[in-house]
Amino acid sequence: MRLRTERLELRLPTDEELVQFAHVAERGVHPPDEMPFMTAWTDGIGKPEFVDSFVEFHLTQRREWRPDAWHLLLGVWAEGELAGSQAAELRAPGTAETGSWLGQAFQGRGNGTEMRTAILEFFFRGLGGDVATSGALEGNVSSARVSAKLGYESAGEEFVSPRGEPVRAERFRLPRERWQPPFPVEIVGLDRCLPLFGL
Repeated sequence: MRLRTERLELRLPTDEELVQFAHVAERGVHPPDEMPFMTAWTDGIGKPEFVDSFVEFHLTQRREWRPDAWHLLLGVWAEGELAGSQAAELRAPGTAETGSWLGQAFQGRGNGTEMRTAILEFFFRGLGGDVATSGALEGNVSSARVSAKLGYESAGEEFVSPRGEPVRAERFRLPRERWQPPFPVEIVGLDRCLPLFGL
């Protein structure tokens, strides 16, 4: 299965490509003194076990996949280059949480909006989902900006501790009736994958 926009392609990476994606992350995702993620996975960058742990996390999500409890981790190729990852995780029937990361070399070009649009089109149009949710830690302006641009509603806040200290995170919610894709997304090969999603 592949999701395609004008500049991006999203698909499941091969095992070899997962290693390459780990190296993209190693080249930098955010400044070391910042932590934009609710889980501080990038703090492992530079440690000998980082690549193996990165790959194992992705493979574990595949092994533990169930139609009623799935975590889809798609690789993102920007104009043919490995750029990052876009995820969607089923949190409740009809509700999925999205999350993503991009290598620093691919940030600031609109790729974040484009890849989120692709996964939302997949979830709403492809799977018939009802609600997409997302969150942005305080200071992660780019993630919050993408949510606002794509029509999410504010859904309160929570506190998380990716590095041990509580940090405020804003929550966002996008019901299907508010979804208006800003550009076309091509979904290729979904039909044969529908049973994996219980459809």
